[in-house]
Amino acid sequence: MPPFLKNRDTVTAIVSSLLLTIAALYLYTAYVYGPVHREIAADQKGVVDLRQKLDVAKARAQQLTKMQQEMASLQVDVAQLEKQLPKERELPALIRVLIHRAESYGMILSNLAPGNPVPKGLYSEIPYNVSVTASFHTLGHFLTSLGKGDRLFAARNLALSPSNLSKSGDYSKSINATFQLITFKYHG
Repeated sequence: MPPFLKNRDTVTAIVSSLLLTIAALYLYTAYVYGPVHREIAADQKGVVDLRQKLDVAKARAQQLTKMQQEMASLQVDVAQLEKQLPKERELPALIRVLIHRAESYGMILSNLAPGNPVPKGLYSEIPYNVSVTASFHTLGHFLTSLGKGDRLFAARNLALSPSNLSKSGDYSKSINATFQLITFKYHG
């Protein structure tokens, strides 16, 4: 046995120092380090949660940008569709289009009589009885130009007959055409 352990006071001092050290370590761990460690762990968990929320928010922000771009594209499409299928009857604009196109093809527009709208669910068909004098090919170009325009048109019940009018004196090159021009109006 070592000589310093033979003295009872020394052993008591060593044991009591060891016990005090253990007690101090326990108290430090329980009352100082433990709460701080738990607070750090809670803060780290909070940071992880906030990062996850940030990632979700960034993903939603990217989706928002995509949705805004898609919305802008859809608004352009809606504007184009509203030109083709207006919500109002727009008779003055229709008359201007018909007169302009007829004049540009050298046609004589002799009659334009509106009919009663026919409801068809989400839209109405508005018929106009039209009479024109032109050559056969000019009439075809006229109807084609109406079909390719901004607004939707349909021609129905086309009836052709020879005309007494001819600029060249050749009556076989002029025809009278009567047809029903259908325009459309959206009910949305």
